[in-house]
Amino acid sequence: MPARQTREVVEEGPHPAVDDIRDLVTFRIAMLAATSDRVGQAWMKARFGLSILLWRVLGIVAALEPVRFGEVGHALNLDKGQLSRLVKSLIERGLIEATASEADQRVTILRLTAHGRTVHGEVLEIAKARNNAVLSALDGAEVETLLRLLDKLQPFLELRADAEERNTGAGERP
Repeated sequence: MPARQTREVVEEGPHPAVDDIRDLVTFRIAMLAATSDRVGQAWMKARFGLSILLWRVLGIVAALEPVRFGEVGHALNLDKGQLSRLVKSLIERGLIEATASEADQRVTILRLTAHGRTVHGEVLEIAKARNNAVLSALDGAEVETLLRLLDKLQPFLELRADAEERNTGAGERP
């Protein structure tokens, strides 16, 4: 999607005028992520047989292990059913293992297997190179600003999502 011209900030708020969906910042972020995912999906599937979602589960398990099943779902914003299918696939591929928590048998703990650790390391090296390639479009100050803004927006949106989930008023607006 070609870049659109930045518009003048309007009086109603900090966002430029919205003439159509392409002007929404959330849409633009989603399109950026979708483009990145499309490219990432191609090489990951070809080289490792993994989808983006399988990679993300593997990556979060690696980052947080040993980690509770529910924590992985929360970290990736996945529902229990979707995460269950992904975890099952990773177990079948020999990349992660699931065990019951010693403290609470109802809680499933996830860990990488030795094979999972190897695959994770290989994928992460390629992902880091891709990350650097994407960021090469920006100078150092822009990268710093982008990361700072993402760090600011993520918790804000998580709090907002939590509040909206608690809100039972069907007709209320954001």
